[in-house]
Amino acid sequence: MAERVRLYEDIDGCLNASHNGRPWRTSEDYVNAGYCRGRAKVRHDDRGVEKPHSDISYLMEWNSRVIDELNTLPLDFAWLTTWRADAMGVGELMGLTLPQRVLHPLNGKTTFPSIDWKYESVRAEQEPDPSPFIWVDDELGDIPQIAIDYMVKDLGGLLIAPDPNFGITPHHISMMREYIARF
Repeated sequence: MAERVRLYEDIDGCLNASHNGRPWRTSEDYVNAGYCRGRAKVRHDDRGVEKPHSDISYLMEWNSRVIDELNTLPLDFAWLTTWRADAMGVGELMGLTLPQRVLHPLNGKTTFPSIDWKYESVRAEQEPDPSPFIWVDDELGDIPQIAIDYMVKDLGGLLIAPDPNFGITPHHISMMREYIARF
């Protein structure tokens, strides 16, 4: 088993998902099923420059079971999100205990569609320093098939595109565990 597998993780539509409890329901807790909510503060602009007096916050809806599962996996956790440095606060809010870092856009600016700069950032990290990796982003279907094939076939990654309404499901966690077990 690999010591650590890189996880490139988006927030919105992956961890922050309105109906995240549905896939995690059991007969014992059909209503809640790990659903949590709280407010995450935004303190940086699109270039990552801190706005120290910002009082902007967004409602986050996540599932404690997803976080519990992620916390048990041997991951090098890299946020790959338009939240940029503010993702660290999101991780703290959600209870993520893994060491975390942020993978920034190559040109320093968060642009849209965000999947384009995310692809370039993952590629720029993986090509010179290959490592087993998992990339979770609900927008993965927006990059060309040739780019997906390159990430999977040439770089050996596992790409997971959750339904943005449900986020990461038990099936996705199983996929991650199976992938990690290969190394």
